[in-house]
Amino acid sequence: MFRQVFIVLLILFLSACATRPQAPQGQINLPAQLIKLDAIKKWNINGKLALREPEKSVSANLRWQVSDPLFTFRLSNFLGVTLVDMEQTADGARLEADDEVYTDPSATALLYQTTGWDIPLDQLLSWVKGVPRAGDEYTLNDNGLLKQLMPGCLQCAGWQVDYAQYGQVDEVFLPHNIKLTNTAQPEQWIKIRISQWTLK
Repeated sequence: MFRQVFIVLLILFLSACATRPQAPQGQINLPAQLIKLDAIKKWNINGKLALREPEKSVSANLRWQVSDPLFTFRLSNFLGVTLVDMEQTADGARLEADDEVYTDPSATALLYQTTGWDIPLDQLLSWVKGVPRAGDEYTLNDNGLLKQLMPGCLQCAGWQVDYAQYGQVDEVFLPHNIKLTNTAQPEQWIKIRISQWTLK
């Protein structure tokens, strides 16, 4: 029995090692990296999203399919039950829940109205790629990639974005661990762990 458990654990460990993203080596040319990232308009991510607020917490599987500025954003629980299924169209954000259709020009606002979850989706389209938006302030890590970002927009003031891990995907380095913290309420945070990037 012990041998079987050991073999299973070993396989899981080796699988985790095999899928570990290749970390950057040496100094990255950030301006060149940002030009490449800005040109990537179609991408998908799979991973996990954890949200913590003073009175609630959520842990979900994340699937985000983007053809910028359009996207579908889906969250599901560990049983596969859909928690959020949102679509950003040319006419605005659209979400179906309880046989009702809800819309709003802003995906961030619509998500908050329907779930009470404060997730800055509109800004995350850039931040999740490690790309600062106009007015954002940031610091760099030892490889020259974003380490911490302080947003400049009024709608997202108060968030702090920290990047803990990058991995190479095609010709660019993309974040795989991101944490957003509300600086006014440090107990409110969002963690995104990306297991797979797909660039198109």
